[in-house]
Amino acid sequence: MENNNKKKTGDILDIERLIPRLISAWPIYLISLLICLLVAFYLNNWKFDKIYSASTTFKIAHNAASNNLSNNSINFIWGGNSNKVDALSYTLNSRIHNEKVVKKTGAYVFYYQQGKLKKSDIYKLDAPFVVEIDTSHHQIINSEIQITPVNAQSFQLKMVSESGNIYSYANDSILGNSKFNFAINYQYNQWIQSQNYRFRIKKSNIRFDDNTYTFKFVSLPEATRRVMQNFSVSQASKVASIISVSKNSKSINESVDLLNTSIKVLIETELSEKNISTIKTKNYLQDQIAKVRFKLDSATANLQDLQKRTGINNFPAKKSEILTSLMQLDRERIAIEERIEALNRLTPRSNSSVSNMIALNIAGLDVSYFMSNVNKLEAAENQKDELLKIYQKNAKEIKEADLKIAEARAAIDNIVKAHKLKLNTDLEQVDQKIAEIEYKVADLPFQEIEFLEANRAFEMNNSLYSSLITQLNATGLTLASNVSDITIIDPAKNQNQRPISPDTKRNYLIALAIGLIIPIIFVIIRELLDFKVKVIKDITSRTNIPLVGTVGDLGDNAPLIVINSPKSGLAESFRAIRSNLKFLYRSEPLHSNNKTILMTSFIGGEGKTFNSMNLASVLGSSDKKALLIGMDLRKPKIFDDFRISNKYGMTNYLTDNASIEEITQDTILPNLKIITAGPIPPNPSELILSKRMDEFFKIVKEQYDFIVIDSPPIGLVADSYDLMKYSDCTLYVTRYNYSEKNFINTISNKYDEGEVSNIGIIINGFKVNSGYGYGYGYGYGYGYGYGYFDEDTSFDDSLKGKVKRLFLRIKERFF
Repeated sequence: MENNNKKKTGDILDIERLIPRLISAWPIYLISLLICLLVAFYLNNWKFDKIYSASTTFKIAHNAASNNLSNNSINFIWGGNSNKVDALSYTLNSRIHNEKVVKKTGAYVFYYQQGKLKKSDIYKLDAPFVVEIDTSHHQIINSEIQITPVNAQSFQLKMVSESGNIYSYANDSILGNSKFNFAINYQYNQWIQSQNYRFRIKKSNIRFDDNTYTFKFVSLPEATRRVMQNFSVSQASKVASIISVSKNSKSINESVDLLNTSIKVLIETELSEKNISTIKTKNYLQDQIAKVRFKLDSATANLQDLQKRTGINNFPAKKSEILTSLMQLDRERIAIEERIEALNRLTPRSNSSVSNMIALNIAGLDVSYFMSNVNKLEAAENQKDELLKIYQKNAKEIKEADLKIAEARAAIDNIVKAHKLKLNTDLEQVDQKIAEIEYKVADLPFQEIEFLEANRAFEMNNSLYSSLITQLNATGLTLASNVSDITIIDPAKNQNQRPISPDTKRNYLIALAIGLIIPIIFVIIRELLDFKVKVIKDITSRTNIPLVGTVGDLGDNAPLIVINSPKSGLAESFRAIRSNLKFLYRSEPLHSNNKTILMTSFIGGEGKTFNSMNLASVLGSSDKKALLIGMDLRKPKIFDDFRISNKYGMTNYLTDNASIEEITQDTILPNLKIITAGPIPPNPSELILSKRMDEFFKIVKEQYDFIVIDSPPIGLVADSYDLMKYSDCTLYVTRYNYSEKNFINTISNKYDEGEVSNIGIIINGFKVNSGYGYGYGYGYGYGYGYGYFDEDTSFDDSLKGKVKRLFLRIKERFF
């Protein structure tokens, strides 16, 4: 047979080989799944802390812009409705805000519950007791204290660690370290105090159970950090300005309590800041009233003194009109001057919003319009700060930002200048009218002028005083009626919510996935590292050499299976190989009446001698004469199984110390003869290459129809290649789960390159029920298992049968 096929390399990972192995690894899957699920169960129930989430929603009122201080406070305090989410998010996560929450909830006490497997963080509402501390007194921090109930009225305290830090809540400072001890029993609601601590314990509605409870005091910053954790603020509706706030913690009661308290503190803070402008306005009015009252008192005294001296109590009607006109003009002048003064006090920055609000309202400017331009200025400045992180100061983008800033500032200046110009114009007109009236009054007698000026001063201050009193009363009413612009829609509530973490279903699914993936990876790695022949494709995918047949596993049977069990499946597999030999023989035979078959393998132990003996036995079972020659001169084997002597063999003939007749031995088969290897020579390769070898084969080929040569492994020595010239075909034996897949490469490369030909492969010791399936190519022979042939039906494959056959083999061998 000639070979013209391309070279095969084989697959790195054979799917047909892998899939059966994956299926057969089902016990590993079960174990892996069980372990992973147990780990997931442990993590879900004991290792991971349960995290609960609560949420609340509130809205911010949309007040129309006006000059009323209270209506505009939300825009100034929180930066306008457009920035409310950012402002609220910052406030809710600020240290100052959360310190207020800590103080309001007493969150500087941490509670713990020691279960059977681990210690858990709990909240005060989940504990059977509540600790109240005196923050004006020194306290113990960072040291756990165990509480043990004695009866319904008393309990015991024990320091888990005897030393701790002395801390001052008033100054937020650690004062030193000290050791602490407690008395035996204490009463509930009793103040427990010493120089370094003062607190008391109250009973809650929850009863003590078998668990151990402890608590510890922590510093204000540490308590604040815990309260600040896992707060989330989002805008639920942009149209309605509805804000949603959520809090995650290890206790649903903690999430609810801290969340609701945080919003209450936020409302109190917002209302307090909202009232700042009204309070400052009130203070401003009170200050002005005091000044005007002083002037009014002085003017009243002066008028009364003048009336006594002159006896003039009133004016005629015409002169009274002059006085009324002057008084009206004076009031207008005072109002305009106050507005101009307010404009001079105006600072166009939103961080002075309260002062600006007072000034803007007094000056009569549109608050919303003015502040919208201030916001534009701030936005432009913030944009420039961001650009400076990317560009140089002289970049085009920076220059454009400077231009926007300049335009915003110019717009603010123009608003103020335009209003101030109008007020100055109004003031000039009022002053001109006053001057005209005063010019007319100058013609009156001195006493009347004096009386007119005294009445004028009195009426002006009296009118101003009444106006300020009216404004003060309105401010007081505003202060009393002010409500927060924040309205709670849906407060946080404990509705027995399930924890959001750990996600038990997800963890179990991950455990299932890992439980399946680990065995798969294990099997794949094991398969990648398994270089043994396991399926027929391991050979056929790597070589173009044809597969002649497969031989099943010998098990504990005697090697001469064809002779001892001629009707077994194994014996039949050799008959199938005999039938397939006709496809391997040379097209031009070496001898017209003889077929010589050379049997080899890559290394020892692959079964070439076993296959040589049984193939020769099959050939010698017919009416044809067969000869089995042991040409493995380095490691002779054949004689032992046939129970013949190895004293004389091929070595004796090749060294010219014996004739062919002398080294040829009979077997129990009449047509099968054996020539063993003989004594091990020092130079086996030279003997194989000697002329005596040529003469030997010329003689035996004339005498026998079939010759089977048991040659040395080709992976160890080259003797087999030297013997191939005498054979009509070569059978290469590879063994299931013993030979490595790449062993075939040596002979396959020579076959592909045309150096050798007429070769067939036998897979020896093949097993079907090995977790790899049947493979393919089983039509080449039988012998995959027992039960098909007559002798197989009575074959006992139990432990008893194996022991019985072992004793029979020992008996045949030694007795």
